[in-house]
Amino acid sequence: MLVSKHRGLYISKHNFKIHADNTLWENTGSPIENSNILTVFQEPQQNKIFRAGLTVRTDQLKKRMSLTKYMNKWKKDYIRFGFNILKHKKVKINNQSAFLLDLYNSNSKRQLRQLVFLKGKRSVILTCRGEKENFKTTVKSCNTIFKNFQWL
Repeated sequence: MLVSKHRGLYISKHNFKIHADNTLWENTGSPIENSNILTVFQEPQQNKIFRAGLTVRTDQLKKRMSLTKYMNKWKKDYIRFGFNILKHKKVKINNQSAFLLDLYNSNSKRQLRQLVFLKGKRSVILTCRGEKENFKTTVKSCNTIFKNFQWL
C-alpha cells in the first residue's frame, strides 16, 4: 500500500509523478476503454452531463527530437480532427520545458488545454478537457495539476 501526503498522487513507471494537491479534483485511475491513458483526474461530481477532466498519457518516440519538432508534427493533426488552435507556445513548468496548446472544437463545444513534456524518447501529454462555457474555472484546476508534474 502506498500512502502519500499528496492528493491523488500518480507515480508512473515512465519516471514521472503528478498529483492534484490544492484542487478538489480526484484521481479516478485508468479508464478500461482506453489503454493509452495512464490515469485521469476529474472535477468533483456535480449534476452535469459532462464532467471536466485531465488525462495523462505517454508516447514512445522512435528517435529523439526536439520538443518544437515533436509538436509541429502534432499541430497538423489537430486541425485535421476539427480543432482550432487558440494558442501554442513553449513554457517552463518547475524548470522543465513543456509545450502548451489551447484548442477549441466548435462541433463539440469543448475546449482543451494540452501540456506536453518531452524527455529522451518519451513524451507525457496532459490534456485538460472542459465545456467552453465553464473552461475558465476548469483550466485553473488543470493549471494547478500541471504545476504538480515532475520528472523523477
